[in-house]
Amino acid sequence: MRKLIALLALGCLVSGPVPSALGKTAPSMLGLDPVGTTASGVRVLAPEAVWPAGAPLDRNWPGLIDQPVHEELRDNGESLWNVTEPAYQAFLPAAGKATGAAVIVAPGGGFRLLAIHHEGTQVAQWLAEHGIAAFVLKYRLIQTPSGESNEAMRQRANSTLKPGVGGEPGVTDGLEALRRIREHARDYAIDPARIGVVGFSAGGHVAGMMALADKAARPDFAGLIYGFPFGQPMPALPPANLPYPEGTPKEPWLRPAPTPAPGRLPPLFLAMAQDDLLVGSGFHGFQQALSEAGYAPETHLYERGKHGFGMKKSGGTADHWIEEFAWWIEAEGFTKPR
Repeated sequence: MRKLIALLALGCLVSGPVPSALGKTAPSMLGLDPVGTTASGVRVLAPEAVWPAGAPLDRNWPGLIDQPVHEELRDNGESLWNVTEPAYQAFLPAAGKATGAAVIVAPGGGFRLLAIHHEGTQVAQWLAEHGIAAFVLKYRLIQTPSGESNEAMRQRANSTLKPGVGGEPGVTDGLEALRRIREHARDYAIDPARIGVVGFSAGGHVAGMMALADKAARPDFAGLIYGFPFGQPMPALPPANLPYPEGTPKEPWLRPAPTPAPGRLPPLFLAMAQDDLLVGSGFHGFQQALSEAGYAPETHLYERGKHGFGMKKSGGTADHWIEEFAWWIEAEGFTKPR
């Protein structure tokens, strides 16, 4: 388990502007990285509360249980359970490397847990080392009573919650985190119009639903890594382009470039391994729905990697998804100053 250190003298450890303590409560450091400057120059800040005055609570949400719960690390510190007070932790590039772009990182875990390192802090560290500020999102999870195993919890959640319902608080947390990060973009030396999200599995649901939110509240781009909106039926997608005017040739190669629709989704990056039997059919269904709505997202289908590869290395091309994600962010123009 990583040594979790909350250093009070933050101003002595980091250079440049640092946000003041925004929350009224001190968010838990459980599962997050120590505060300070890493060997590569990345500045890791103390976590900020997503909801300083307390997260909104729907007492009818079926993910609640009738007993108190507390955050808990399991699996040798790799998985975080029972998040009830959402927070985000900033990983900021060294001043000479910062591009002004930023990404919120939403780990997966079936809405029961967060794979906090290989789909969270390790992703954020890599992005920050390559000039992209990153914010690891600890979003609220389905609550687990003490002593309940992962398998028992999975069966209970699958039998009592409809697909996507377990992620409702996480989507709300993600959108509020995005709003707050945009509000304080100058403190983080990022551009409020160049903030995206990347999510893994259940975190891909969070990222996908954030991308489907009202245009003003959406992220500016989104990466869905072996994840997609899990709701049934799938949420309706706004059309990517306006209809062609009367008289436009039917042959695609003779048509002019389409006119983007005002409400079209932000640019999307999709990635999964083709031997992923857990989400493969749903992922392809979402990809098809995007195509039918006129979108052409950047899509990577790796030969192998199964589900949940994140930052784990297996010797296949899926090991390089994060480089391709960063190249795509650059190609879309988000690392270039406005």
